[in-house]
Amino acid sequence: LQFLYFIDRVVVFKETHMADTEEFVFDSFRDQPDKLPQDVVYDKFRSFVKEHGESLQASERDLDESFGDVWDMCDPIVLKFLPDNNLTFEEVLGAQSKGDPLFYKVMLVTSSLVAEVGDLVTEAKERLLPALSTFGEQPMNKDLEDGEVQLSFGRMLPLFLDLSTYVNRCHLVIVNIVRQLASVYNDRNRKRPDRKGLAAYQQVHFTNCWIAMADLMHVLITLDQIATQTDVFQAACTVYKRMMKNARNQPEKYDTDAGEAEHFGILLGNLEKYLLDDVIFLRCLRDQNFELPQEGITIHDNLAFMHEFDYQLREIFNYTKRGQGMSWELDQSQMYVGLCGLYVMYFSFFKDKIKGKSEEKKFFKTLFEIHKRVPVIHLIGNTTFNPAEWLAKRVPDMSNSISSDPMREHEKACKARLQQLDAEFEQIINKKFQEVVAWSSQFESRPNRSRIEDVLNNKSFNITKGLFYAKEVGTLIKTILSLHVALETPLNIKKVRLLCKAIEILKSISATFHRKSAETGNLMSVICEFISFTLQRSLVPFKRRMKENQAKLDDGQIDQMSAVDLMLRVLYGPPSRNSMIVLKTAIQVVTSRTGGYCKETDFEAMKVYLRKLELVSQWQTLLTDFCDCSFLYWQRVLIPKYFETAFRNPVLGPSLVFMFSALHDPAKILLSSQHLSDKKSLFTAYQKELEASFKGIIIDPLCREIENTLRLNIHSVVLGQGRHELGNSNHKDYQHLLNIPSLQLFGQRWSIRDQVQSYLEKQFYNLTALQPHDWKTYEEIRALAKEKYNMALTEAHLPGQILDQGLDILEITRSIHIFVTRYTYNINSQVFVEKPQSTTMKQVHSLHIRHIANSIRTHGTGMMNTTVHFVFRFLTSKFYYFSQFLFDDHVKSRLIKDNKWYDDNKEELRNNYPVQRAEKFVKDIRRLGVDNGKSYLDQYRNLITEIGNGLGYVRMVRTGGMRAISDSISFVPSLEEIPNFEEMLDDDNFKRNPDDSDEEVEGTLPESTIQAAKNLDTVLQNQSKKFSEGSEYFKLLEGAFKEELNSEKNAHLQNFYAIVPPLTLSFMEHMISQKDGLTKKGREGSFSDDGFALGVMFILKLLNLNEKFDSLHWFESVREFYRNEKQNLEKQIATANATKLKKEKAKLQHDSGELSTLKLTDNRIRSRNREFELMLYSFRSAKVFFKEKRQDEDEMEEEEEEEDYDDVDEA
Repeated sequence: LQFLYFIDRVVVFKETHMADTEEFVFDSFRDQPDKLPQDVVYDKFRSFVKEHGESLQASERDLDESFGDVWDMCDPIVLKFLPDNNLTFEEVLGAQSKGDPLFYKVMLVTSSLVAEVGDLVTEAKERLLPALSTFGEQPMNKDLEDGEVQLSFGRMLPLFLDLSTYVNRCHLVIVNIVRQLASVYNDRNRKRPDRKGLAAYQQVHFTNCWIAMADLMHVLITLDQIATQTDVFQAACTVYKRMMKNARNQPEKYDTDAGEAEHFGILLGNLEKYLLDDVIFLRCLRDQNFELPQEGITIHDNLAFMHEFDYQLREIFNYTKRGQGMSWELDQSQMYVGLCGLYVMYFSFFKDKIKGKSEEKKFFKTLFEIHKRVPVIHLIGNTTFNPAEWLAKRVPDMSNSISSDPMREHEKACKARLQQLDAEFEQIINKKFQEVVAWSSQFESRPNRSRIEDVLNNKSFNITKGLFYAKEVGTLIKTILSLHVALETPLNIKKVRLLCKAIEILKSISATFHRKSAETGNLMSVICEFISFTLQRSLVPFKRRMKENQAKLDDGQIDQMSAVDLMLRVLYGPPSRNSMIVLKTAIQVVTSRTGGYCKETDFEAMKVYLRKLELVSQWQTLLTDFCDCSFLYWQRVLIPKYFETAFRNPVLGPSLVFMFSALHDPAKILLSSQHLSDKKSLFTAYQKELEASFKGIIIDPLCREIENTLRLNIHSVVLGQGRHELGNSNHKDYQHLLNIPSLQLFGQRWSIRDQVQSYLEKQFYNLTALQPHDWKTYEEIRALAKEKYNMALTEAHLPGQILDQGLDILEITRSIHIFVTRYTYNINSQVFVEKPQSTTMKQVHSLHIRHIANSIRTHGTGMMNTTVHFVFRFLTSKFYYFSQFLFDDHVKSRLIKDNKWYDDNKEELRNNYPVQRAEKFVKDIRRLGVDNGKSYLDQYRNLITEIGNGLGYVRMVRTGGMRAISDSISFVPSLEEIPNFEEMLDDDNFKRNPDDSDEEVEGTLPESTIQAAKNLDTVLQNQSKKFSEGSEYFKLLEGAFKEELNSEKNAHLQNFYAIVPPLTLSFMEHMISQKDGLTKKGREGSFSDDGFALGVMFILKLLNLNEKFDSLHWFESVREFYRNEKQNLEKQIATANATKLKKEKAKLQHDSGELSTLKLTDNRIRSRNREFELMLYSFRSAKVFFKEKRQDEDEMEEEEEEEDYDDVDEA
């Protein structure tokens, strides 16, 4: 909203109220006649912005969560800022470019080739290179079993087939690029009429095409380096070929055909020859035909192409040389790899022409000597590129003329570079730490109210600066590790700490970008548009000067003007990938010549702004690449050392957050492995290794150390000794480790504080269980842990007895009429809680399901039927008073009147019973009289609540009985196959003479044994039946009362549904008062009283009034009423706030009582609405118990229910 303040007042007025100026000025009813109309509009606009900001802040406070612009590293959501408009190159170029067909064709071809190279490079980085770099890695570094090597190589064959296709495609693309460039840079174009237009493009340097070709060569070189530096490739291929040789000799043993085996062996040999023998790059030069004489495309004799090739080599070399190893390096080191490939191609094309030339030898020397500054370049995983060794192998003629022993020189350069870094490494890291901290402070600072262009320039500058820092630190880490691997020298502890600190700096840069994702996302489009506008502002004068002299322009200058028009059009759109490719190609046409229309400095400024636009638009992709720490998997020996350092120096503990972020990076590469049967096994092993290391080095020692510290502090007080006499005087503040927020590791969160707390609780509990008399000591330790480490440990004191029996069901059943008045019921947790005013004791009783189960286990399951009989008699007495209240003339007449009024007006009311009508009913009943502060309606509500409490008690008894039966039936092996013991007594085995003679004797078993078997069968059948079916006591009670209550003499009960709305209002007021009493001394209070909802729903079911009550749409009416009340109140509050603001501006006194009253009213509406929602949930829960029984019950169940009804009628 800060940018809204830059809007001009006059502009706002002109755009909104220009037409109504005169009428507004002379309006006699305006609020501020002394102001101009535009000032009034502007003030209203400012007040709207302020009120909107206040409403947003209020919403933030209500949600109790900060919606600030600072994000956490562990956020599961990441914003994607990569612009993408999905436009093809034809759409980006537009129909206007087709007016110059040659220009259109050149732009379309070059841009398409660059884009295809980008797709090929992305495919290699995301799919091929990760899978190849992990080949040979085994989970937990276990040894390979017999045959596992062959299986691993066999699983890689599909990937090798894809790799072969990919390499062939790369070769074709490189050939296409070379041919396209050779057709442009050809002196014969001037002599051929059909190619005369291409002659003008010989002055254009399509650098992006050459860079794209270098990027593709970088990928091919990386593939070769992986194959040669991973020894397991050759070894596995050799073993696999030996196995296939056996398959050809014994095809029946391998379930194959001899011909197929032989053909497969040929294919396998070709695979090894073309992919694993370090020839992927060489095949691009050796096996490809770049020339097409019939098309006029020549390479070796094309001097124009040779000169352009030489020019591009030197330009790219100067670019890489300026930034390589420097603080402003972005892609120079990686581009140097592709530059070496380009030079080898250049040498292979024009070997005869450059051989012996001193300039070429000098250039190669400068190219070769780069390895002294950067002797090793990290590629991926554990694979590196050694420039001196590679150039000596690919261009031996040139390298031998410069160095007699390139390999030795490479080793010497590695040692010198490593020695230099060892001397400067600590200083470099400390300097980078200070620079990154300063940059982070600038990046996260809020922009002041300066000019908008200054804000955008500052933001874009900080984005690019952060990218430079990330690339520099990441390259430094990879270079040092690669040098140690190349020289096989170990890392000392000091360097390990510095490397880990560098990794933390790297990830802190990524975290800084993520924390400000919200702000960056808001400014991204504005920044890109601002840079595009700056570029357009530079191009427009150039275009204007060329148009003024359009008649004097030659073909090349006409193409320049077409390129300027194209850039201006493309800059109006988002900087997507295709747009940036077209812009970079077009600017090379624009800057190909000055012609007096533009200065060289202006061209350089254009290139700088275009580079800046590319960096800002692609910063997220670049940052992910620069901050990638996937190499840590191959250097994971550093991780335990880092954890040890963090434990010995707890002050460094907070940096664990950044290290854990770095440890996530290898996951993508590990999950792409193809050589294992379980593709996730490598990742799973890595995860377990990290967890074991973190737990064994930090968590477990920290738990023991804190326990010992607490014990020694307590014992020093008990023994009267100083702390230093009992332990180590070197105290460490482990609070730094405990205060670390939860660490996220592959979807799991590790809280150091929770781990230590769990360990201490477990230790103290176990020791207290062994020695109960030591509980006091552990309580003191618990208090000390709270004071010193802010850990709330569980009490270690164990009670000497258990109180699980609770209230007795028999005593409750006998006094059920007292129980329902003294206890409140919770329908969800099935618990009764004693009302505080019903007892003089300091504690209140509660009744749970386990208490009922214990009582039934004591008294037997027969108590369940007895309970139902007592509740039936209790409900019979209550229903008498229930009927008498509705039969009263005052109540009856009022209900009939309300029913008639609602039937007459329900269409106007939209079938919603109004709340005002129910409130008026409550007031009218209160006028009839009040007893002890309670109206007759309140007493009637208490009566229904008592009925519901009785039903809730029946439900709890049923549930407790099921639990008791479940506990007892658990001793039966199988409920589906219960044996019949009486039938087993008829078996021949039991018809033997007691004296073991062979003569059979009938009836030798005693009668008591047979009866015992019958009793056991009966008990098992009853228990099994009750466990599987249970008794639906609500159905029994419903059947007992329904016929009587629906008789003609009780016709007045049919008006009950009309009194439910007033009853719910009474219940809401009652619950609000009860909950307020919980926090106030000397007042009644309770948190739940669901017996009311249960009683209402039971009565509605008995009287068949559910449909009539639903027709009132009472709950929808109440919800709409409070929603309208809230909206009206919000308007009043807004009006009051506006009035208050105006009086404050006018420095007048204002009355704050109105605003306070409105806020109190708002709190009252909120509490009522909340209580209404809770009551609605209780009604819905209670309604479930009285649903209609399914129609597909079998006849046996219906007969059993009829028997149960008869038993209740008799009772």
